[in-house]
Amino acid sequence: MAKGSVRKKGKKWYYRFYVEDASGNLVQKECVGTESKSETEKLLRQAMDDYEKKKFVAKAENLTVGQLLDVWAEEELKTGTLSNGTVENYLGTIRN
Repeated sequence: MAKGSVRKKGKKWYYRFYVEDASGNLVQKECVGTESKSETEKLLRQAMDDYEKKKFVAKAENLTVGQLLDVWAEEELKTGTLSNGTVENYLGTIRN
């Protein structure tokens, strides 16, 4: 799980957390929150949850681009946030 914190700068609260880049190094991500500490803490928890759900680092020796696109299509196109036509266009592009 990513580690994070909130801090106040001026009138706004900011949240930051650490993520792992493709080479395995920790990188700090900082974002503007709100004027409320509790709301900013909620944003931090949501950002860390989103990162954990999307966390995927492909090693070049393990996957081809085609295989990576197949994984992406399975994960991202099943959510129902896109129209059927858009999904079909994406899948058609991947197949060609």
